[in-house]
Amino acid sequence: MKINLEVQTFDHKQDDVSKVQLKPVKQKSIENGTVEKKESSQPSIVHKNTINKAPSNKPLMPKDLIKSSTTATTKSSAIMDDDEEEDTRDMTGRIYTEAGYEIDRASAGNCKLNKLEAEKDKETPDDFGYTMAKIKKRYSNLKDLKKIEITRPPNTDLGLALAGHRDRQKMACFVAGLHPQGLMAKCDIKPGDEILEVNGIVLQNRCHLNASVIFKNIFTEKLVFVLHRRKANDEGISVKPFTRFPPIVDETEYLFTAYKNVRSLKIQKVGCLGLMIIEGKHVEVGKGIFISDLKEGSNAVEAGLKVGDLVLAVNKDVLVESTYEEAAAILKRVEGIVTMVICSLKSEEQVKAEMAKEEEKKKEAEKKEEKKEPEKPVDPSVAEITTNKKILIEVNAQKKPLGVIVTGGRNNHVKTGCNITHIYPEGVFAQDKRLQLFDQIIAVNGTLVNCEELTTLKVHQLFHLAYEKVNLLVWRNDPPETENFTIEFAKKPGKELGLSLAPNEKGATIVDITSAGYADIDNKLQRGDIITKFNADSLENASFAECYALFKGATGKISMEVVRPKPTKREK
Repeated sequence: MKINLEVQTFDHKQDDVSKVQLKPVKQKSIENGTVEKKESSQPSIVHKNTINKAPSNKPLMPKDLIKSSTTATTKSSAIMDDDEEEDTRDMTGRIYTEAGYEIDRASAGNCKLNKLEAEKDKETPDDFGYTMAKIKKRYSNLKDLKKIEITRPPNTDLGLALAGHRDRQKMACFVAGLHPQGLMAKCDIKPGDEILEVNGIVLQNRCHLNASVIFKNIFTEKLVFVLHRRKANDEGISVKPFTRFPPIVDETEYLFTAYKNVRSLKIQKVGCLGLMIIEGKHVEVGKGIFISDLKEGSNAVEAGLKVGDLVLAVNKDVLVESTYEEAAAILKRVEGIVTMVICSLKSEEQVKAEMAKEEEKKKEAEKKEEKKEPEKPVDPSVAEITTNKKILIEVNAQKKPLGVIVTGGRNNHVKTGCNITHIYPEGVFAQDKRLQLFDQIIAVNGTLVNCEELTTLKVHQLFHLAYEKVNLLVWRNDPPETENFTIEFAKKPGKELGLSLAPNEKGATIVDITSAGYADIDNKLQRGDIITKFNADSLENASFAECYALFKGATGKISMEVVRPKPTKREK
């Protein structure tokens, strides 16, 4: 066995204490117990004191040499550290750039340059903090690095085909192919390039499928890629470069062939597009979304939009048969350069002329309304009752009977309102000649006739009081609000029906029901119901004698058709 040792000795017998002469290094070779001494050819090392001191006879001990050497080494290390400025920051998580974009801490945009590197780097960091100096330092172990910037309109594909690493144990994102008509076809990017970062998101050592999702979720218009161009014979990529892609087909192209004067234009959206839309209908094109107004000096005006244009599509969103809400949401969502498909229907001069005419018509209508004198209140004593309108009338009763039968009340089949079902010829209402059958009486002398609270007797009493003058709030519905039903029963000979009747133009109104009558009738009929047919015989405009004869002589099976008011509840 052979062992080589290097030995260094100090000579303390030198007269000059300001110098330390290191003697040549001697090698001792020990082999099989034999020691050989050899003089090294290395030069002597001389240490000189830099502090001017008086000569001293005291020799410089080895520990003094070590202390001085350590001091020199410390100073040298300090200078070296200042140049290197080693980055010891935590590189996990995310951080915001000066421009306000969120990036990975491990991104090249967050790479730290030392003073010397920063002085040499004349490039201004972009929104994501990138400069080529930072990129080269972050990926110092890679050669031929690229930085590519593109502007991607919303809802636009990049035209990239991605692939992973050939070694399934390694993660990488390679460019497998570029669509010849795609967005990145003219960029300095080639199949086989490895995508290291995009917009401050590190893709190195990540799956290409994960990268595809990241691209789709980037909503900024600007995209910055950091690439590593590998050698031509590099077999890192798992597939051969793609050369065939499906053709890019504009699916909306054939949707607008039925429209005339169709054109496509691009608008740069800065804050807003500067236009207003309206959902309308046109004789030539039917329903659609039209431009209703344009902001002066806006990008929409400069792009060539005109008031009255039909908007067929915004980017890839078709607005044909869309509602205003759907179209407004799409226009608010788009960003950057917006492509709009427009159908021009009229010139701007025609549209402005039509709008001017409309404004003139409105002004004329407003002037006519101003000239009209306000309607004077109608005297209730002479006010005529019109359909589907509340009318207040006044009747001079002179404390005479009103001569009316009404229906309604909480213990009645009619609870929603009070209606007239008979007017006696000798009564005050008949002499007034304004009220009719089925007129609804909403209020009497300002008091609401609430049939849900008042009993039938209380409702009837309102029209049996002696009034000097009575004010009625009347509603006449057209058509009358009524319900029809049929009652059938068997009448025994010699037994009365138990009904008191008052004939009118609609039939025979039931004035009263006696307890001696038929229970079937008593449970289904009520005071105020009008019998229109009796055993198929019409009672309209029949006299009292005719009605009496029919009811008195009938026996056996009896059938009666009845009409009853069914008013809508109305307030004053």
